[in-house]
Amino acid sequence: MVHGYSFGQTYYFMKKLILLVILVTSICIISCNSSKNSEEIASYTYQEKKIEMSDALRIKIPAWVEEGKICYGLVVQVTKEGKPISGKPVKAKVVQIDEYSVKMKALETVILFEGADRNLKGINKGQVWDEKEGDLYLTFDEAVEMLEKMEIYKAE
Repeated sequence: MVHGYSFGQTYYFMKKLILLVILVTSICIISCNSSKNSEEIASYTYQEKKIEMSDALRIKIPAWVEEGKICYGLVVQVTKEGKPISGKPVKAKVVQIDEYSVKMKALETVILFEGADRNLKGINKGQVWDEKEGDLYLTFDEAVEMLEKMEIYKAE
């Protein structure tokens, strides 16, 4: 025995000392990284840009249109030349208003006809489209009335 300590006691003391050094080092590393992240987050600035409809779109879109509004759009089948030949209303939700369009989401599936290749022509529930023409209506009946004026309403 040297100086009153045995080998086992010295080994035990060194083991505790090493664990303490590792623990203190780990805490320092974590807190240093944490403070760097906090500084980075604190220095981050976000400029939110409010997007508004262009004047040209505002003329076409009804005044009551706002994000989250449930309304009706039109699903219209057109010829290759762009001539409308049939249509139905679709219940939809205004998802987002951009400068040049209103982003709409279909809340139901609307089928105009089943094609020769067995594909359904129309719109599926959840499908999103950009409305640029302003064909939005508060009620189903208003949407049907517009389709009837266009002489393309396809009743069930």
